[in-house]
Amino acid sequence: MVKGSIKIRSAAGDFPSLHLTAGIIILVITVSLFALVAANVVSGGGLTSVDIQLAHWLHEHSRPQLTQCLLALSHAHEPIVLSVVSALITLYFIWKKRWYAALAILLVVQGGMLLNLLAKQAFHRARPSFENPLVTLTTYSFPSGHVVATTAFYGVLAALLISQTTSWVRACCVALAALVMVVLVAFSRMYLGAHYLSDVLAGFLEAIAWFALCLTAIQAYRDYRQADG
Repeated sequence: MVKGSIKIRSAAGDFPSLHLTAGIIILVITVSLFALVAANVVSGGGLTSVDIQLAHWLHEHSRPQLTQCLLALSHAHEPIVLSVVSALITLYFIWKKRWYAALAILLVVQGGMLLNLLAKQAFHRARPSFENPLVTLTTYSFPSGHVVATTAFYGVLAALLISQTTSWVRACCVALAALVMVVLVAFSRMYLGAHYLSDVLAGFLEAIAWFALCLTAIQAYRDYRQADG
């Protein structure tokens, strides 16, 4: 390991190597991009025009079989479903005494969902509206809760799995699989008319920012404990 690098991992080797500065850089970049998207949405900028055009194009080109497949995918990734699954995984890591892994799952997934609820209340953006909607929702649209939950869930699982392999090929495959799942869920939410493009972009950025913040905080806490002990 290169001198000066910092490992985000538990005593059992739960997290891959990650420089503290890299975590901070990722946090700053994603928060800045989120702010740009949010400002564009609030001000009714050019991105909102793209939102409406894409939403109506997807709605006009919907197909029954594809709709059913994407409904199933979307329901499987409801925030409440991922919350329950992540809670079970947290309990498993606690049972295995993998404390940092358990803390990461709890903070990244459950904390990310709570943060998203607060963000939705702050922006109060209405859902896309269609004459014959594929789904009907009364909650707020921005940012996408499904995308936040999915990104946080698969992101932290990918980090844990990558930490258990020394193969770059396997690590890249795990990261790619996680990204594909996030993209599929994001697409399903736009296709079903539950979210605009800016909603899912903001959800992804919010989740990555929160992910970086949590892992950076866990690393700082772990370093403090090691130095103190």
